[in-house]
Amino acid sequence: MRVSSSEETKQERNARKRNANVQQDRDRAKKIVHSQFDNIGLTKRNAEYMFKFNQEIAKTKLTPQQQADTIHQMVEELLAGQKSGKTARNMWGTVDQRIQRVLNPPKRKPDIKRDYWPNAFYNMLLFFVIFTFLYGITFFFSKNSARGMMGITGIVLSSIIAGLGIPALTMLIQPGVKHKYPLWLRIIFMVLFFVVWMGVFFFAGLIPAVINPVLNPYVYIALGAVGVVGAFFVKRNFQITGGLF
Repeated sequence: MRVSSSEETKQERNARKRNANVQQDRDRAKKIVHSQFDNIGLTKRNAEYMFKFNQEIAKTKLTPQQQADTIHQMVEELLAGQKSGKTARNMWGTVDQRIQRVLNPPKRKPDIKRDYWPNAFYNMLLFFVIFTFLYGITFFFSKNSARGMMGITGIVLSSIIAGLGIPALTMLIQPGVKHKYPLWLRIIFMVLFFVVWMGVFFFAGLIPAVINPVLNPYVYIALGAVGVVGAFFVKRNFQITGGLF
């Protein structure tokens, strides 16, 4: 069935009208989005940068909340930077470059002093795993194994001392930094640490069994497995720079 030229013209007019309405809606939406960066203290150039950034970050897989938090932080940094004449382009490069850094942030540089407590806790768990597995497994390979096993209190104390000491030793031998103490004194500190640690092992055997019971080897192995999970969690969620492994 042929369509008359007048009907074709009418259809074309309707199509153009619909397209015009869609374009107007898009322009209106852009103005609304753009307006959120106007009149908040940003320069025209920085407001335009944030508008384009907002458009591009909306195309990523970040959640709306993550997008909003990123934009809010950038606006705060821009407002502070403008006071010294900085622009968004000076601070972050192009919009595409900024998007890539948001999606793939650079890893934080390790700092042994700043990360001391995560390192200490990680090493505590690590040595707890070593000792519990050691005493739990060797029980099955020695005739008088129960006599040589360490009580749970001794294991915990030894793990705490090791956990606190290993990150400190790492700081003493960290290369490429200016140390507060000379090498000979740092060596003395390290020797003293090992003396104290060995002393803990000795005195752990003197702790009364009432407060330092030797547990069933299966319990030691189970506790070691729990320690492995804990160490894995700490390693995955914190910056570990002074760990034994």
